[in-house]
Amino acid sequence: LANAGYKVYLVEKNPSIGGNMAKLDKTFPTNDCSACILTPIMVQVGTHPNIELMTYSEVEAVEGSIGNFKVKVRKKQTYVDWTKCTGCGDCVEACPAKVPNEFNEGMDKRKAIYIEFPQAVPKRAVLDIEHCINCAKRTIGTEPRIHSKTGEPILAPCEKVCKTGACNRTIAWNPEGEIVELDVGTIIVATGYKVMDKAPFKEYAPQSPNVVTAMQLERILSATGPTEGELKRPSDGEKPKTIAFISCVGSRDKKHHTYCSKVCCMYMLKEARLIKEKYPNINIYIFFIDVRTGGKDFEEYYDYCRGLGIKMIRGRVGGVDELPGDRLRVRAYDVDLGAPVELEADLVVLATAIEPTPGLEELGRKLGITCGSEGFLKEMHTKLYPVETSVKGIYIAGCAQGPKDIPESVSQARAAASAAAVPLTLGKVVVEPLISEVDREKCSGCGICVPLCPYSAISLVEYNEKQRAKIDEALCAGCGVCAAACPSAAITLHGFTSAQIHAQIEALTVGIGGGA
Repeated sequence: LANAGYKVYLVEKNPSIGGNMAKLDKTFPTNDCSACILTPIMVQVGTHPNIELMTYSEVEAVEGSIGNFKVKVRKKQTYVDWTKCTGCGDCVEACPAKVPNEFNEGMDKRKAIYIEFPQAVPKRAVLDIEHCINCAKRTIGTEPRIHSKTGEPILAPCEKVCKTGACNRTIAWNPEGEIVELDVGTIIVATGYKVMDKAPFKEYAPQSPNVVTAMQLERILSATGPTEGELKRPSDGEKPKTIAFISCVGSRDKKHHTYCSKVCCMYMLKEARLIKEKYPNINIYIFFIDVRTGGKDFEEYYDYCRGLGIKMIRGRVGGVDELPGDRLRVRAYDVDLGAPVELEADLVVLATAIEPTPGLEELGRKLGITCGSEGFLKEMHTKLYPVETSVKGIYIAGCAQGPKDIPESVSQARAAASAAAVPLTLGKVVVEPLISEVDREKCSGCGICVPLCPYSAISLVEYNEKQRAKIDEALCAGCGVCAAACPSAAITLHGFTSAQIHAQIEALTVGIGGGA
C-alpha cells in the first residue's frame, strides 16, 4: 500500500514491530534465518516515507465507514523522549532493576528500562514504570533533589548516563499517554497470535523448569536468546541427552481448543532437526497424534528428519513426572505397539496451541466485526471473501483470522492489502440497491435494531430532538434483519416492501389456484 503511494499508519502494541517471527531462530521448510528475512523488511517499513510507525500504541475506538473511518489510537507512555533517544542502550546497562524478559519467554531478565530486542524497529528505549524501583527517590515530573555535600542533582542511573537527555524524570509525563485521531479509508487487522502457556497442563509438570514450550525452545536455540544459541537445560545449564517433544498440547483437545494449530507438527520437526544436526548424539523423541505436513516441501522435510534418527511415537502422552536429578519421566501409550511406554528425558518440549492475541475480541467489538467460537476474527466468506469482514473496508490477515504459517500469512496479507487498495484507487464505493431505509417519522427510537445488525450499519442519531435510527448505506448489506425486528414497521428493505411481497404472493397463488 505504501509503495502504491498511499499513506499507511502501522499501529503496533509492542515497542517494536516484528511480532513472533522476530523470536524465531529458523523458518521451515528451508531453515532460513528468520532475522535475515525479517529485519531488512522491518528497516524498510521504519524508513518508508509513506509509513507512519505507531509502536507501543493501541486502538481505542473506531467510528465511521469505508472511506471515512475515524480511528482513535492511544500512544502508551514510554517515559523516554523518542525524539532524542538514539537506542544506544546506555540506560539499559545502568538500570539496576530486573524483571522477567517477555521477548525471551520469561527465561531470563530484562531491565526496567529496556529495548525490546537488538534488531528492534524503532530502536528506542521504554521505561516500564510498574517495575521501576525509582532509584532517584522522586516522582515523575519533579525536580531532582540536590546532594547536600556535592551540590549536584541526584539523578537516576538512566538519567546520568543518557547523553541526549532522552531519559528525564523532570518532565511531567502523562501516564495515560496520548490520544491521536486518524482519518483513514480502509483498515487491515493483522494482530498475530500468542502461544498458549504451559501452566494449565498440570499433567505435564509445568512447574519443572525443564518442561518448556516450543517457543521457549526457539529462544534457547536463537543466537540472541538467553543461552546465546547453546542448548542448555534451564534448571542447571547442562546439555540434555534425551529430549521428548509432545504435540497437540491444547490443540485438538476438547478441554482447551478443538482446532488444529496447523504449525505445531512442522515447528517440532524443525526444532528437532536443528538440534539433531548440531548435536547428533542427543536422543530425540516426538510423541504425536497425527503428523500433518500439508504444505509445499513439508513431507520431504518430515522424511529427512526421520532419516536423521528422530524417533516418532504415535500416541497421546498421559503425563510427565519429575524424577531426582532434574530428570523427567514421560508416560504415554504407543498406538502402533498397542502398549503403554515410559521414557526418561532431560528436557520436555510442549507444542502448545496458537491462541488469539489478548484483547482481540474487544478490538473486534470496536471495529464492529465478530469473532468465531475460538476467538479469532471471522471472515465474510471462507472461499469467496477470505480477507473481507462483515464491515466494508475492514480486512483481516494472518493469525488474526486463524492459525497459519508464515508463507500463508504473507499471502493473506498481500491479498488484504490488494483488497484494501481497490476502494482507495477507485475513490468510490459500489453499494447494492437492496438496502434498508428508515422512516424517521415512524421510528420510535427504541434501538432494538442497533445491536441486531451484523454489519454495524445502524446507529441512533438525534432527529427533531428525539433519538432515531440511521442506516449507513455504505455498510448496509441488505440482510433485512432490522426490517423484520422493527416493532414500528419503520424500516423497509428496498425491493421487499409490503406491496411488493404481496404482489409476489398473489402471482404465485394465482398460478396455483388456476391449476386447481
